Amino acid sequence: MDIDILRTIVADRGELLALPQTLAEVLRLVRDEGSTADDLAAAITRDPALTAKVLRIVNSAFYDTGRRIGSMTQAVMTLGMRQITALALSTSVYRLFEGWGSSFDKLRFWRHSLEVAIASRTIAERVGLREVEEAFVAGLLHDIGLLVLEHSFPEKFARVWAEAARDNNLVDLEEDVWGTDHARVGQFLLGQWHLPESICRSVGSHHTVFVPGTRDPELKPCQVVCLANHVSRFSIAGSPRPGSGTDRENRDILQENLQLTREEIHKIEKDLFSQTIAEARYLEMDIGSVDSILLEANRLLFDQYLTVESLLKENRQMQQRIVRDQFQRVSVESLKSTRATFARNLDAEVLTMRNKAEEVRKGIEAGMVTAPAPSILHTLDDILSSIETVRSMTNELKNLSQLDAGVLSEDRKPDMPDGRAESEVGSVEERVHVG
Repeated sequence: MDIDILRTIVADRGELLALPQTLAEVLRLVRDEGSTADDLAAAITRDPALTAKVLRIVNSAFYDTGRRIGSMTQAVMTLGMRQITALALSTSVYRLFEGWGSSFDKLRFWRHSLEVAIASRTIAERVGLREVEEAFVAGLLHDIGLLVLEHSFPEKFARVWAEAARDNNLVDLEEDVWGTDHARVGQFLLGQWHLPESICRSVGSHHTVFVPGTRDPELKPCQVVCLANHVSRFSIAGSPRPGSGTDRENRDILQENLQLTREEIHKIEKDLFSQTIAEARYLEMDIGSVDSILLEANRLLFDQYLTVESLLKENRQMQQRIVRDQFQRVSVESLKSTRATFARNLDAEVLTMRNKAEEVRKGIEAGMVTAPAPSILHTLDDILSSIETVRSMTNELKNLSQLDAGVLSEDRKPDMPDGRAESEVGSVEERVHVG
C-alpha cells in the first residue's frame, strides 16, 4: 500500500518532482565527488534571487566571518560546500512551498521545522557527527510529507488533520487512511530529488520508536533528528504535537542511545527558543511575529506549569497511598503479634483452670466437699478469677478483630481464613465452659 500511494502522488502531482533547475544542479554537484567550489558557486549564481539571499545570509551577524563576502565563490570558500549547499537547499525549499495553500498554519509549520532543524544541528555537534549541515536540512524538511499529502489529497487531509488535533494520533490516522505516513512520504519525495541518503532516511524515521541500546553509526543521524523532534516545543497545531503518548519514553531511549546527559538536553532546550527567532531572521523565513511567538511560548510555559502541578498532585497522592499502605502493613503485623500474645496467655489461663478444676475433682472424690478445706475454697476462687481473665481477654481479642477488619480492605485481609480469630475465641470459650 505504501508504494502504491507514493506512485499515485507522483502520477497526480508531477510538479513535486520538478525542482528548480538551479537546486537540481546544486544537488547533483554535491553528489559528484569531483565537483569544486567554483562549480557550486557557478550553479548557484544562475539564480540571482537565490544568490542574493545566500550572500545576505553569509554576511549577517549570525556567521560573523570578520570580512565582507562579495561573491558566491568567496562564500563557498569561506563556509564550505556543505554549509552553502544547506543554505541554498533550505532557502529554495522554503520558497518552493511558500505559495501553497494549507489547512494548517504555515507560520507554525516553518516555526516547528526550523526549531527541529536547529536542534538537529546542535545534537549532531554534541554527538560528533561530521555532516551537521545534513542534520539541519533533515530537521528542516522532516515534516515536508505533510505538505505533500495535503497538496495531493486536500479534503481527506483536512479531515485527518482535524481528527488528529482532537485525538493526538496523526501517524496512526495516516496509516489507516493511506497505508503510509507523512514521514515515509517525505522520504520518498526527497529520494526523488536525489538528496543524500542520510537526509532521506532521517526524514523517513523521525517518528520511529528506536530500541534501547541502538548504537549503529548509520542510524545515528536518524536518531538525532528523531530526538530533535521530541525536543521541539513549538507545534504545528495550536495544541500539543499530534503523536504517540509514549513521547517521553521514546525521548529517554534516544537520549541514552546517543549517550547524552539530561543536562545537555536541558541546555539545548534552553537555547532553542532564542536561536529559532534569530536564525529565522537571518534565513529570512517568516515564522510569525516576535509577539506571537512570545505568546506561544508563554502558553507553552503555562501548559508546562499545569503539567508539573498535575504531576506534583499525583506524586502527593501516591505518597499518601504509600504511607497508608505502610501503616496498614505495620498495623497488620502489630495485630498479628498482639493476637499471638493473647492466644498464648489464653492457653496458659485455660491450663491453669484445668489444673485447678482437677484439684476440685480430686477433693470431691476424697469426700471433702461436705466440709471444704480452705485450700479447696482458695482453688475455686482461682478458677473464678481465671474465668474472668479469660472473658476479658476474649473481649479484647474481639475488639482487635474488629479493628483489623476496619484497617484492611476486603482484598487485603491478613493471610488467614476469614473468621479464624472468631473461631479461636469460640473454641476457648467452649474449653472454659467445659472446664
